Amino acid sequence: MKRGGSDAAARRLAERVRRITLGTRRLSSDAFHGGVQSRFRGRGMDFDEVREYEPGDDIRAIDWSATARAGHTFVKKYREERQLTVVFVVDLSASGNLGAAQATKREQSVEIASVLALASIHGDHRVGVVAFTDEVELFVPPARGRSHTYRLVRELLGFEPSGRGTNLARALRFVRENVRRRAVVVVLSDFLLAGADFEPARRELRALAHRHDVAAIRVSDPLDRRVLPLGLVTFEDAETGELVELDTGSAKRRAELESSVRENEQRVRSLLTTSGVDLLELDTLRPYLGPVVGFFRGRGGAA
Repeated sequence: MKRGGSDAAARRLAERVRRITLGTRRLSSDAFHGGVQSRFRGRGMDFDEVREYEPGDDIRAIDWSATARAGHTFVKKYREERQLTVVFVVDLSASGNLGAAQATKREQSVEIASVLALASIHGDHRVGVVAFTDEVELFVPPARGRSHTYRLVRELLGFEPSGRGTNLARALRFVRENVRRRAVVVVLSDFLLAGADFEPARRELRALAHRHDVAAIRVSDPLDRRVLPLGLVTFEDAETGELVELDTGSAKRRAELESSVRENEQRVRSLLTTSGVDLLELDTLRPYLGPVVGFFRGRGGAA
């Protein structure tokens, strides 16, 4: 794990935290009331107390131990669990370094996770983060509290990954094996996966969504989709370093490449929706705050 240690880097990090904190405060109060909303909000219940059985009570709530001790029927009373566990799974692979705007895909993903984490403070939610490339490189276990959340944000904003590739399936399996409490899992990535990676990712997404409430935020960039007519160009794969020479001066070749990109986007959408995962698609050239607020407000309202 590499972290910048210079004074200049520390100042830049402090400024990013300050700017993101101010942005979070400008969120409308209703959009993130209680933090990130979950479709299973209200289904988690904490035991409160026992009371005497009354006609109409659900017999499944009978506390047989208390009933046996007292000689008449008692039922368990529950209260709704209002605090959530929220885990952000952030893709830091090299393909995220692309960006036609001021922010790269990776920078926008990290910033969105930071904004949502800070917004969750108001609901006193447990917040954690998993950052990955071809390996899981950073894990901050879920916990609650302002100091914990600010530490998480600083860790995420200041983190420099060692790897370049993407292994989404490995990251999802890590979450499944290490986050035991039912959680809202928010995956932030450009989802640029090699063909062989789709099925492992699908299996892990389905397994994760069986236990947790999983949402995906796909951050893309116009440069992902458009091929400029520059003639014969050598492209380097950001993650593998492989060099490929393409004739972008050919309209036919550009159309083929752009068609291939569109097909891959459809595969990604299918991967997520068929795995029971809600999807929000964002673009680095457009403001993200409004769409993110609407997305999570809508998911909370669907409970």
